[in-house]
Amino acid sequence: MRRAFVSVCLVISWFAVSIPLYGQYCEEEYDVPYVPTKHLVVEEMLKMANVTSADILYDLGCGDGRIVITAAKKYGVRGVGIDINPERISESEENAAKEGVTDNVRFIEQNLFDADIREATVVTLYLLPSLNLKLRPLLFEQLRPGTRIVSHDFDMGDWEPDQTKKLENSSDFQYGYDNHTVYFWTLPANVSGTWKWKPMENENEIRSLNLEQEYQIVTGTLSTGNNSITVADIELTGDNLKFTAEIVAGGKKRTETYDGVVNGNTVTGTMTVKGGTNPVKKIWKADRDISTMKPWNIPTYE
Repeated sequence: MRRAFVSVCLVISWFAVSIPLYGQYCEEEYDVPYVPTKHLVVEEMLKMANVTSADILYDLGCGDGRIVITAAKKYGVRGVGIDINPERISESEENAAKEGVTDNVRFIEQNLFDADIREATVVTLYLLPSLNLKLRPLLFEQLRPGTRIVSHDFDMGDWEPDQTKKLENSSDFQYGYDNHTVYFWTLPANVSGTWKWKPMENENEIRSLNLEQEYQIVTGTLSTGNNSITVADIELTGDNLKFTAEIVAGGKKRTETYDGVVNGNTVTGTMTVKGGTNPVKKIWKADRDISTMKPWNIPTYE
């Protein structure tokens, strides 16, 4: 498993904290005992994150380096493993040399909460529930929208995963325990606030889109003239924002589907109109009133 930073000797009842271990792991100076992720789980984590050679993967609490090394060897990923235990760092470097991937990976002896992970496009975790919660503010502070995050066995509290997969009954699992869960998230852009634009067909009209957000879950209303419309089917995946609005004007009904990429306080993309003979696609660009944006309110845990 992983390392963190509190000087404490852990002798944990795994049934009390739902950790799949058998026997005792008591290690001084580390918040999390070392339990390697099974290779089948490693493969599923990388598959769920859809890693490619274009990615930079950070494994926080890297243990013997197997996730970073597997990603580098199988997918050509550049990887960084971070662990506070110098023995695990040495072991990771030895394993990387044996697998011939030292040019693609590096390992850093460090408290993961002090780490700079800004360049990561994928982050992998096998920590504890409490540490996942404590880590969330760091993830939202440092990572770019669209970064993929995968956790073995433990979720992120009220931040619901985009995907969850249970792995059961495999010969790869040992010690009589054969149930593992993999959780996946895509870090969302902050799209909260009021976005405005002028539709191309009417330069005198100002559209106003008001969005409320909790992690990747977004709700909103679209104001057109004197009408306020609840926006349907809002999807936020990283920095990609999609939504649909039903517009009634001049006694006619049309459906407008918006698809754009958020870059700071601007979203740029296309708007497709259906309601006539053929769908019409137009360029769409909206700007946010920065004063209306709500900063992330991610709870911190000590």
